[in-house]
Amino acid sequence: MRHRGAWFNPVRQRLVWAVRWVYHEAMYARVFMRLAVVIPAVLLLVLAAGGCERSGGEVQTAVVSADTEAIEVTDQEQRASVTGQTSRATSDVSQQPAAPHGTANDADPHKFTNRLINETSPYLLQHAHNPVDWYAWGPEAFEAARAQDKPIFLSIGYSTCYWCHVMERESFEDEETAAIMNEHFISIKVDREERPDVDDIYMAAVQTLTGSGGWPMTTVLEPHSLKPFFGGTYFPPDDRYGRPGFKSLLNQIAGRWATQREATKQQADQVAQAVIRQLSLASLPQPLGAQNVDRAVSLMMSIYDRTDAGFGGGRRSNKFPMPVYIELLMGVAWDRSDVRAAVLHTLDRMAMGGMYDQVGGGFHRYSTDGQWLVPHFEKMVYDNGQLASVYADAYERTGDPYYAEIVHETLDYMLREMTDSAGGFYSAQDAEVNAREGGSYLWLPDQIRETLSAAQLGDDVEFTLRVYGMDRGRNFLDPHHPEDGRKNVVFLIDKPESQAAAMGISLEDFNARLKRVNAALLAVRDRRDQPGTDDKILAGWNGLMIGGMADGARVLDEPRYIDAARRAAAFVLSTMRTDDGGLLRTYRSGQAKINAFFEDYAFMIRGLIALHRATGESGFLDEAVQLAHVAKQRFRDDSTGSYFDTLPQQADLFVRTRSTYDGAVPCGNSVMLINLLDLHELSGDEAFLDDALAALQGISSSIARNPVGTALATVALNRLIDQHPQRLVRRPTATPSAPDAVKVDLSVDRLPITPDEPATFEITLNIAKQYHINAHEPGPSFLIPLNLRSVGGDGLEIHVDYPPGERYESALAKDEMRIHRGTVTLPVRIEQVGRVSRKPQLVLVYQVCTDRACLAPTRTILPIEIVTQSSSE
Repeated sequence: MRHRGAWFNPVRQRLVWAVRWVYHEAMYARVFMRLAVVIPAVLLLVLAAGGCERSGGEVQTAVVSADTEAIEVTDQEQRASVTGQTSRATSDVSQQPAAPHGTANDADPHKFTNRLINETSPYLLQHAHNPVDWYAWGPEAFEAARAQDKPIFLSIGYSTCYWCHVMERESFEDEETAAIMNEHFISIKVDREERPDVDDIYMAAVQTLTGSGGWPMTTVLEPHSLKPFFGGTYFPPDDRYGRPGFKSLLNQIAGRWATQREATKQQADQVAQAVIRQLSLASLPQPLGAQNVDRAVSLMMSIYDRTDAGFGGGRRSNKFPMPVYIELLMGVAWDRSDVRAAVLHTLDRMAMGGMYDQVGGGFHRYSTDGQWLVPHFEKMVYDNGQLASVYADAYERTGDPYYAEIVHETLDYMLREMTDSAGGFYSAQDAEVNAREGGSYLWLPDQIRETLSAAQLGDDVEFTLRVYGMDRGRNFLDPHHPEDGRKNVVFLIDKPESQAAAMGISLEDFNARLKRVNAALLAVRDRRDQPGTDDKILAGWNGLMIGGMADGARVLDEPRYIDAARRAAAFVLSTMRTDDGGLLRTYRSGQAKINAFFEDYAFMIRGLIALHRATGESGFLDEAVQLAHVAKQRFRDDSTGSYFDTLPQQADLFVRTRSTYDGAVPCGNSVMLINLLDLHELSGDEAFLDDALAALQGISSSIARNPVGTALATVALNRLIDQHPQRLVRRPTATPSAPDAVKVDLSVDRLPITPDEPATFEITLNIAKQYHINAHEPGPSFLIPLNLRSVGGDGLEIHVDYPPGERYESALAKDEMRIHRGTVTLPVRIEQVGRVSRKPQLVLVYQVCTDRACLAPTRTILPIEIVTQSSSE
């Protein structure tokens, strides 16, 4: 297990950024890093400790360590995070305990109790008995920090976050650490699922400072402006390997606040400006057309893993299910045989692997290896809602009964374990049990034998061990508790029809036998200690699951799922509602609170449209139309046509964010764009088409820059091209986009390479007058360097003679930058050093800047055909 360095490492960050953009931020990238130059002083305080890098598995019979570390999320322009007016999450001082410290008594056996005891969030309640004097996010905490002249220590996480639990056990439950925090800081806990707007802003700050992010997320804020001047993720409690531990860092930050106040405030201002540029500024509209859709498909296929399926990553990389990618390819290129094969391969492998709960149904969060074998065991309602819709769509397109079974099992799991008695769907289940990762899901062969024998299924033991790969050796070792020994994550060694054929039995007999086995295993598993369930109900996430239930019911003709979708919709629309027709974000313990975010409206509209299509009932369409009107009134930016994430004039946010990136959770802008097209199609109201076209223009620069990162918006663009091509007006732009700012010329268009004869060519970049690009070694490591990489080019080595560039001076980064202006030529030599099994492509990455700001990096696939000769490695 390798830990990330705690000290800022420019070389590492350049590599991180290059890889992240070459793979189109496919798995973790949370935000397009449209960073302007931030003064080097910002970097002085960055101690970027994070969760550990996860290890992956070699093959399915190998032991795989499931590190469940702080997830890198530099990827969520994704989540249309948001919030409404400050909620009751912070009550009057008179309603709160005066202090967290006390002694145990008969009424309260806990040694400590703090203000979080009054909250409803399971995550905040987990910390209610820490010795830390925690506040919830809100005016009480801000006023205390200002009155006491203390910086704000902000910790953001969520209830099913493994490393959040670790940091709590190591630091927040430690009285010595708590004493430092209580003396020098006002400490605030935030549940990112309740307040994604707060999470988005400070995650962007952490990424600005460190180049990566994750949870638990740690930032320190100037108390009057709420601007951050320090950021990181997980920190170990004590000094290790020459790096300061959490207590040492706290003392260093407190000392800086006491002795370098003005410099610290200036630093906070600089970080905040970078965050504002990154999250809120609108871009000029760009012309869009079929070329953007084609580019999205090309980019997706260039990162398709032909061996293990999925998009991006490799055999040792984490893999996320990313339903938006599947929706993109099915929505715009299903008629292409290679795309269809990639989609089905990916759906098969995800469902066969350990990332899918073979015994109980439902998908875990992601795979810690490249083979979909060992999961990070938490389960999220947003994953399962989207994946139920995706597999329902695949079943409708193919008729494959395996996909129907996955939909059945996933939705049955939701009804069995994740549905409130009032009808709403719970948010998540934890990854750990008794501080053990995946504790309830793991098996040993002897446990299988014992369970099946007790269930009078002894004849099925060898069948089960074979079907679930348990006769191939144990495949899981918890790296945090190796003393527990090796166990098995259950996975299918092949699709059911293939295994049935190999056994010489019918598919019907195979499935019936497996159902008996799973029922017996689940009955025993249910008697084990269970993972915690985050039972808060979120409006937007319920919208995604309502959609999954409705889509599953429609294609499977299953009334139970329609009933569940109806009940959930009725619950949200009645209980999680304000008097003026708006939505509330969260519900738990009889309390609905926090004005909903734009994503809540977009996701609920999506669910209601799916429910209307499944039932034909007009009432659901009417509710969707009403919510669309409310969302337009509250969130739309009339100057661009796109939507903000948050309500206007929120005093607890220093920036009003505008998200355009689709990640594990899609963003509100993309989902609303599809919603508007659906509403126009279903209602015949031309105003919805007008709004859709305006919204498309508002995020057109994001689509032009990264049509994969805006996957669902690209699907909407494709629909407009097919159905309303005459309405796609090309608006002129006042300044060139990043691709227009640089013209790339190549000396060849075909490149033959053999093991004995390397190939050479030149790339010439002609840069428009008012622009420059960063050199290969640009200086400050938050800048994206000029880089040439290969995709699918295993067996090739690329050597580029990068010119050093000219020195660039500015008030923000004097004498520390190197850039290129005008024309720059890159001599390139490519050698074949091994067997080339796939068709390689060359990807040029560069960042265009002006004297005031830098645009998002541009990723260009060079139109060069590379012809190689196979050779032994």
